[in-house]
Parts: sequence; C-alpha cells; structure tokens
Amino acid sequence: MSNTENKLVPGKPRLGWFIDGNPGTESIAVMLQNTGKVIELTVPLQHVWGAEDPYGRWWADDTIHFGDDPDRTLYEYRPPRVLLMGDPRGTVVLVGCRAADFHCNHKIGEGRIVANFAVLGATHLKYEKIQGLRSDLPALAAWTRLSSMSVEREISDSNRLQSFEMKLDNATPIQLARTLNLEMKSTWRIERPNDSFLAYEGVELFTTVKRARSWGEHLEVHQAILDLVSITAWKPFGISRLSAQRTDDPETSISGDAMGERWLPVETHRFPPHEPWARTPNFLFPYNEIGPRGIARWLQLRKTYSRVIAPLMNILRSEHPWGQPSLVQSGIALEALGYLIDTQKHEGKNLNSRKQMSFKSGLKVIADDMESTPIEGIDEWAERATAAFMGAKHPDRNESDSLLQLNTLRDNLLMVRFWIGLQLGAKPKSLNAALTFDPLANKFVPLD
Repeated sequence: MSNTENKLVPGKPRLGWFIDGNPGTESIAVMLQNTGKVIELTVPLQHVWGAEDPYGRWWADDTIHFGDDPDRTLYEYRPPRVLLMGDPRGTVVLVGCRAADFHCNHKIGEGRIVANFAVLGATHLKYEKIQGLRSDLPALAAWTRLSSMSVEREISDSNRLQSFEMKLDNATPIQLARTLNLEMKSTWRIERPNDSFLAYEGVELFTTVKRARSWGEHLEVHQAILDLVSITAWKPFGISRLSAQRTDDPETSISGDAMGERWLPVETHRFPPHEPWARTPNFLFPYNEIGPRGIARWLQLRKTYSRVIAPLMNILRSEHPWGQPSLVQSGIALEALGYLIDTQKHEGKNLNSRKQMSFKSGLKVIADDMESTPIEGIDEWAERATAAFMGAKHPDRNESDSLLQLNTLRDNLLMVRFWIGLQLGAKPKSLNAALTFDPLANKFVPLD
C-alpha cells in the first residue's frame, strides 16, 4: 500500500503489532487510534500483573506490592517513552508515551497508552529527539504574503485573455533566527484529481539542527511564531501540517541505499489545528516592517516578558475571552509589563522602598514607553483599568459596571499589543492605520 494511506484518521482505529524495544518480550496485537482528543494505544493483557504478562505492570501504581519483585528491579513498571506499531498501512512511532486508564475482569484486561506524537512511517525507536521539525502555518502565509508563484497573462487587442502562464519555483529559505536555525520558506504542491489541476501554496517554518534536540525545544520555537501571528491578528490560529526528520531514518532506494533526508508526517494534539477562515485576517503589525529582525526580537522578548505574554495568550485561546477572568488576566499582564519595563529599562526607578510598584504607576510606565498609544486619555484609562482590575480581583472592592469592564479589557489588550508591535519595529503610523480594521477596533456599546 502507498504511504499516503498511513494516516491516523479520527474514529478509524488501526489494528497491528507493536514493538516496545525490549528484546525479551514478544510482539502482540494492539489497537491504535486518534480519538480526536488524544493518540491512544490499547494493549490487551492476560494474567494481569503476573510474570507471564510483561506489559500488565505498566499500569501498576506505587501502592501495589509484588512478592516476586519487591524492589521493582526485575520488570518494567512504566511503558517506554517511545513505541513502534506496524500494520498493513505502514509503521507508526509513538513518542512521549505514558500509561493512561486500565480495566480488567479477573485476569483479563486492557491498558491504554497515550502518546504526545505519532510519527507516520518512522522505522526505529530513536525519535525521542529529532533533528528537524517543519510546520505549515496558513496564518503565517497570510501575514507575510510570501509566494512561490509568478503569473503571466497575454491580453489581445480586444482586451480578451489569450494565454495564462503560471510558474511555481522553489523559493530560497529566509533565515529568521539562530535559535535552532529557524527558517521560513514559501512552499507549494500540486494535485491532478479527475483530469483537473490544483496548486497549493503555503509558508512553512523549519527548525533544523545537527545534534538531535527534544521535541519540546523544537515546539517552543514554532509555538512562539504561532503566538506572534495570533497576537497581531488577535485570532487563535493553528497549524495545518507538522513533519519531523531524523538523519538516521533517511529516504532509501529499493536496494536499501540512503537517498537523502526524509520528512515524515506527525499527528499530535499538542498544537491547535488550523481552522479555515471565511475572510483573510487583518494584522495589526505589518510584516514588511517587522521582518526577520523583528521575529528574532520576538523570540527574545517572549522569554524576557513571558509573564506578560502567557496571560495574553490565555485570553486569546479562552473559550470565553470576554469574561471577567480575562479582565483579571489582562490586569496581570499589565502589572507584569509595567514592572518589567521599569526593571529592564530604568533600573527600577519607579519602585518603592520594598521594590514594589503600584498597579496605576505601572500603567503610566507602559504608556511612557510607547511612541504612540491606541487609546486617548491615558490618565482616565489608568483610573478605569485600576478600578476594574481591583474590583474583579478583590472581594472587598466594588465591581465596575459590566460595560465598563468590557471596554477596559479591550483597551488593556490594545495597549499590550501596541507595545509589542512597537518593540518589534512597527511604525506608529502603520499601527494606527491597521487599528481601523482590527477585531478590537470598536468599543462595546449598550443595546437599545
């Protein structure tokens, strides 16, 4: 069967054999499926927790005592971090495996293993670390407007289209940062279904290193770029495809000779999936002003100001982004931002004798650090934001009116996003022009 059939389709379990990397255990039949929420491997068990079944003890908690292994040194009591499963569709390597739920009836049972990643087509168990990770981010393509396509049209004297020529070229990668050799590249692929011709363009991120790194190190960089594009559009974006690569698992010929690097598709629920949008998003920070230099700055800023970015992303990815918890989160972000600006840039000159800063003072520190602000009346905003944050946070304070809370949350978010854009190189004129089309452009008004 072709490799294209080696997929994990939600709701369609696969039955195959698995290898745990232990030469002393035999392969057994297992069931692998993507439930839509987790990647799950079901292992049948016989003689549960007995010496006859080498897998049952993977689900034994620390309170269970084994007379034949009191020190727990003879058997394995946790599943390996990496497992391999194979069926007629191909092989699947599961990475980040851990024991989940367990059921048994007398001596017969089944245990479930949940994996962080499924590498489709991988052939060995060394995938706990990888040399390369590639992600396809449709939002990044929309923001950067990178393209591999050139189009030429020939128009007749009567203004009718005579010919149409489209050319797709392999683009040169754009280096974004030294961190894991982060690069961005415009990519394309074609399909010929039913005698038609389809061309797809995209923009992919690559992290590639000679010495294999953990999945977490690669993912952190890709997640950082996804966060940036999501913040500039104020929309929770996701990825459409993820691929991984190891140099010791290359593309091979029929004879077994290595033919070059091989990128294998990865299934995971660690990243939010891409959801198609009805219209192209608007972006507050223009990429042509941010550029690769601004993206490199973002990677550093995200580390330094992590206590600002984390609550911002919590709001953006919340199921209820306009609830009172988001107002509190925005206050936490502003509180951290004011303090960090003062300590990072001004040697803490606005801190009191206890090295603390009032919330209202922090808001003024933020405003003073900006060439332009998205709201008018900074003093009035500081009063509203302080009253709303303290009222929502402390039970002994009066809560602000609900409409005032919503508009204060909106202003808080705009202030932080504007500050980020300015730090990355966006011009005040561009930010203010883009604000007109931003999702947070309009204030909340009462219904009649």
